[in-house]
Amino acid sequence: MSTIRNTRRDFLKQSVGLSAAAIAAGPFVRVLTMAGSGPGSKMKLGLVTYLWGRDWELPTLIANCERTKVLGVELRTQHAHGVESNLNAQQRRDVKKRFDDSPVELVGLGTNFAFHHVDPARLKRDIEDAKQYLELSRDVGGSGVKVKPNDLPKNVSREKTIEQIGTSLNELGRFGAEIGQKVRLEVHGGCSPLPIIKAIMDIADHPNVGVCWNCNSEDLQGEGLEHNFNLVKDRLADTVHIRELNIGGYPYQDLMNLFVGMDYAGWILLEARTNPKDRVKALVEQRQVFAQMIAKAQTAAPSTRKVSIDEVDGKLRVEINGKLFTEYNYQDVPRPFFYPVIGPTGVPVIRHWPMKEGENEEKDHKHHRSLWFTHGEVNGHDFWSEGSGSGKIVHEKFDKITSGRDVGIIQSRNKWVARDGKVICTDTRTQRFYNRPDGQIMDFEITIHASHGKVVMGDTKEGSMAIRLAPTMRVEGVEGKVGKGHIINSEGHRDGAAWGKRAAWCDYYGPVNGDIVGVAIFDHPTNPKHPTWWHVRTYGLFAANPFGVHNFENKPKGTGDITIPAGESLTFRYRFYFHKGNEKQAKVAEKYRQYADEKPPK
Repeated sequence: MSTIRNTRRDFLKQSVGLSAAAIAAGPFVRVLTMAGSGPGSKMKLGLVTYLWGRDWELPTLIANCERTKVLGVELRTQHAHGVESNLNAQQRRDVKKRFDDSPVELVGLGTNFAFHHVDPARLKRDIEDAKQYLELSRDVGGSGVKVKPNDLPKNVSREKTIEQIGTSLNELGRFGAEIGQKVRLEVHGGCSPLPIIKAIMDIADHPNVGVCWNCNSEDLQGEGLEHNFNLVKDRLADTVHIRELNIGGYPYQDLMNLFVGMDYAGWILLEARTNPKDRVKALVEQRQVFAQMIAKAQTAAPSTRKVSIDEVDGKLRVEINGKLFTEYNYQDVPRPFFYPVIGPTGVPVIRHWPMKEGENEEKDHKHHRSLWFTHGEVNGHDFWSEGSGSGKIVHEKFDKITSGRDVGIIQSRNKWVARDGKVICTDTRTQRFYNRPDGQIMDFEITIHASHGKVVMGDTKEGSMAIRLAPTMRVEGVEGKVGKGHIINSEGHRDGAAWGKRAAWCDYYGPVNGDIVGVAIFDHPTNPKHPTWWHVRTYGLFAANPFGVHNFENKPKGTGDITIPAGESLTFRYRFYFHKGNEKQAKVAEKYRQYADEKPPK
């Protein structure tokens, strides 16, 4: 709960002022029209039954939401609606039917289960009870359950409690994912400071667990609202709790600016604190205030709809329309790489290990770091592996870092350094990130310079333009089990048969957190040896490799060598297309033709 306090007198005074401003600005219908399009237009105002709906029985609650056009509700437990875990199957069906027969959406259930308890029995009880409410939410037509962290006991180290809370949330996240229910962690209690919530979410990395922003005074501590917002922005759930928007000192307009700036598409749920005589009328007023705030935020939003690239914690953070897409890791690493890589559903599509521990991930091939370019044989030196004899690709400098409305660019220079310290060659790589409505697109262009003498890119399968995909996307499951992913290339080769084959494009798709998503890699027609060969494995490695002919086609070693004479260079261009669905649903072949027809940027 927020610690910001308000009074009914404040409410009336500020409401009158806002109403006068609204009259001066023009008809209310114009405000609704403005809020109905553009960034933030998918945000919806709903109600938490605390306090304005606490004594409304379910039929009255639904009727009042319909009357006020506040068409979403989170049912807080122990209120008059009576939706609790002791309902039998028929009663649950009846509740679901009531919502199904109305325009009001049951967003979910609000509980007080918490996971900071020192007593193991109490902790286990809260976890198991939360599971019961996840099942209840499923049965009555909700989409998730709100829980709390909720404290940092003085007699236990902070780190231990944070780990316990995060681990508990992961358990609930897995359980909820299996039954189609989300776990929403309310920013609450002794864990309200956002750095604490971020630390918890670093442990609770299951994608089915999200943060329910709660508008606490702690949001303004430290470096302020925007800084704290950014700490958890990438993990925000689809629900937010607010208090009366026109009361007190909380900077709600600034908050709405941030949500509109990231094109947030969830529920903004009113958890009212005052006790007006006419709650229905007050609810209508809050809906009007909400629409006005969104409209105002949208006037500034066009400048936020862009690809932005900023240095954060020694990495380059790439955001598209305010949402994290990836981070460029280039300091103190075996080679530059992009991690994480967020797919079209807002969930990572790569394996987390070895950058961090991931759920049900195989710890093989440590050198498979998310998304990267390298090669296993350059003048006889191995830059693919990370063994004692392997070389490193060392970042030298950035030539360009630009943000923009339609595209963001990272251009850098790197040197390929052998184990003995000798520079073998250098490269210039240019990555472009696009802001497009038809899918997430990243272009990777690399020019290898024979700046220190002749360069021979050797004939080996260990390379080159690569990504290691999430374990749930695998064709081959863990320990020989059949996976649910699939591979398809432009020539029709599927799954394991696609390995070592030549094709203009290749697509790898499978389930991630319940949704089918895919990654397609396009080989540009101007690339040497186009169409390339594909080092694509059923366990999740996915790489374009124009060099490893003797491995792929059982030809003499050296058949696939490419030599770059001293002083010359060679350029490769690839496109990554991150999409929903399979290759047909995502129109991969059509997208490739469009890419092939484009002239390479200068």
